[in-house]
Amino acid sequence: MWTGMPRRSASRDDLEIKRSLTNSIRRKMSEDGLSITALANRMGTGRTAVRRILDATNTSITFRSMSRVAAAVGLRIKLTAEPASPAELGRLAQRLAKSRSRDEVIDLKTRITHGFYGGA
Repeated sequence: MWTGMPRRSASRDDLEIKRSLTNSIRRKMSEDGLSITALANRMGTGRTAVRRILDATNTSITFRSMSRVAAAVGLRIKLTAEPASPAELGRLAQRLAKSRSRDEVIDLKTRITHGFYGGA
């Protein structure tokens, strides 16, 4: 269904970050025997909201929401920005040179810029 809004697909990096965060939270929930219902009650929200936050493929969740759920299980999120290595930048540049998709070109250019400047 067309909503009239362009859809931006998540980059591999976005998915990797979200997957890492959700895995850490789910692991802590498992260690503590904490169900989604119990976590939702602890956060004062519904189970559907918690499931959406813990969906590793949903990268549209805000950092604030991720921080709230992490805090509710006793975790703290810490982010750092580091420049990509020359080898990583080289691989991205090679992919960019071969890319035929407009969306992939935009994603790769963004990743190269962020990798060069460390997300600054």
